[in-house]
Amino acid sequence: MNTEIEHRKKITVNFNIGPLIDVVFQLLLFFALTSYFVTNPGIEVSLPESEAVGDIDQDNVILYITRNNQIFCHGIVVGINDLEDFLKSSNSPKKTVILKADKTVQLEFIVMVMDRVKKSGIKELVIATKVEK
Repeated sequence: MNTEIEHRKKITVNFNIGPLIDVVFQLLLFFALTSYFVTNPGIEVSLPESEAVGDIDQDNVILYITRNNQIFCHGIVVGINDLEDFLKSSNSPKKTVILKADKTVQLEFIVMVMDRVKKSGIKELVIATKVEK
């Protein structure tokens, strides 16, 4: 008889996390590329709240009015006196103007902008609000 004690071989398990990291990065890349982010330009406007909600097409002219009564269209500052000519010269088939005015802007200035928009020949004007929570 063999009196020697047999030593069992220790089995070492190596868990390779390389493929796991590859899969995680591929999932991250997939969700990052397929996510749709709606971004507004860097114009700070605090919209008034409203309970009514409506759908708006994405192909529209968007006018931003800041609290300092600055008007932005396509990221360009447009003066109140030049707004009508700017909208006429934009040669786009867009028929609707979305007005995103800060809630602190005086109503008189908003009405002046609305008059200039109507004089430019655009038939539809929408005032944007944010949904009341």
